Parts: sequence; C-alpha cells; structure tokens
Amino acid sequence: MTASCWDDFATFKSLVRERVEELLANSLSANPPQLVLTPPLFCVREAAWYAVRGGHRWRAMVAIAAGRIFHREALEICLPVGASIELAHAASLILDDLPSMDDGKLRRGQPCTHLQFAGTPWAVDMAPVFMVNLAYQLALANERAGYRERVESASQMSHASHAMIAGQELDVTQASNRGLKGDDGMLTCYSAKSGALYGSAAEVGAVTCGAPFEDRPRIYEAGLLLGLAYQFMDDVCDVVATHGQSGKDSGADSRKETAVDFFGVDGTRTRAKMYQDEALDRLSVYGAVANTLRELIRNASWAAS
Repeated sequence: MTASCWDDFATFKSLVRERVEELLANSLSANPPQLVLTPPLFCVREAAWYAVRGGHRWRAMVAIAAGRIFHREALEICLPVGASIELAHAASLILDDLPSMDDGKLRRGQPCTHLQFAGTPWAVDMAPVFMVNLAYQLALANERAGYRERVESASQMSHASHAMIAGQELDVTQASNRGLKGDDGMLTCYSAKSGALYGSAAEVGAVTCGAPFEDRPRIYEAGLLLGLAYQFMDDVCDVVATHGQSGKDSGADSRKETAVDFFGVDGTRTRAKMYQDEALDRLSVYGAVANTLRELIRNASWAAS
C-alpha cells in the first residue's frame, strides 16, 4: 500500500475491500491442497461464499488500520487476519439469521443464507463451523507474521468468539428473561455480541504487526468502543432505514429491547457519538500513524459507502 493510500481514506477502503474479497474468493474456491476429499465441499463452500461475499469489511479495515500504527506494511501483514475476522463475522451472521435466533429474511440486500440454501439445510448448518476453522487456518498460516504473533492472534480471535456466543445468548433469551435487565444489561450484551469482535480485530491487527504488550489493551478498548458505536447506530438503522439502505429488513429488532428502547433515536445517536469520542481518546497517544483508524472510528456506519 503506497503512502497516498494511507493518506486517502476512500482509497484505503476501496483497496482493502478489493484485497479481502480476492483473498476470500481464492480461499473458498477449492479444497486446501493438503486435503483430499471425495466429493469436494462444493455445497458447504458455496454457502460460505454466499454468506461472506460483499459487506463493508469494517472489521478487516480495523485490523489493518490498527496494525498500521506499528508497521508500515500493515496491509500485507494483516490481510490474512483481516479476512479471517470477516469469515468469523459472516459465520455469526448465518447463525444470527436462523429461525431459532432472529429469523432473518434479508442480509446484505439478498435472502439470508438459510433461505437461499433451503434445499440443502445441512450445508447451512456446517458452513459456520467450516468458516471459523478456515479463519483460524488463514491466521495461523500467515507467513508475514512470526509464529508467536500468529498464535497470539488466534488466541485473541478465540476470545472474541466466546464473547460473541455469550452476548448472543443474552440477546436471544431476552423474552424468557424479560428483557436485558436495563441499560447496563444491554451494554453487557452489546459489549460481548458486537464490541468484542471489533476490539479483537484491532488487537489482532496490532499483535500481528508486533505491537508491544503495553499498547494492546488500549488498542483493544478503541476497537471495542467503535463496536459499541456501530451497534448503537445499527439499532437506529433498524428504526429509520429502509431495507434498500441497510440491506436487511427494517423493524427486525422490534421483538426485543435495543438501545432505541432505552434512549430513543436521538439519544442512541448521541451515545454512539460518545463511544466514538472515547475510542478516539484511546488513540491520543499515537501520532499520524493512527489517522486511518481514527477515520474508521469517525466514519464506520451501516449507512457508509
């Protein structure tokens, strides 16, 4: 990535999306050469590619932008972990949309994976497991990172996965638990369900690029706060946006409590801005090398292009 790409946020977004899409397509195009499978995983891979293709790629951008603070070649070094995080995120979306969870109909402007592959439900059931394992494979096979950094990155991704499962459990059991137990309960849920993956994306990018131990908690917190801001704005999206704008059904969250229920639309927007400001504050100790991550914090949104 040339210096001008780091200086121009629009170019950065476009380039990262292009490179991540290319790596994901190549990774899902055929069975790994060390495996001999008969027949190949055609249906499972097709479902996985359907679920992961497209999207804003904010989480991959966060990893690469955080890595840039510590290494000028962060794009090349962090690209595999960025793609890994997108795989893990897309796997979670397949599960979120299942009838047993949110019963989604649209995702990224197209039918949810379980509807698109209704004729092969077993492929939908296996795709998230396949995608998470492929995510670890990509991260651990990253030759641009040292062995220790690869293992630490995989461990951090595992932390995010466990947090997301805990957060999703809080979310899907709202009805039986009579809601999220106030805004503190909602924040606990959101920190785990959404914030943890953003926080881990930031820390994984930093770790992969050799960040000192003392910097890692600060980078994680910046990512976590960004994730909270994003989730709060996503709650606003559910109320104010059309499916043409957001790529999913409006009002899908009406059956459960969200930030809008506690703070209203304007209050939720205000809270999102507060989390953005707190995330930026975590980066105040860094100079211009953190500007790309700062731009992400200011601009990441369901409505952004």
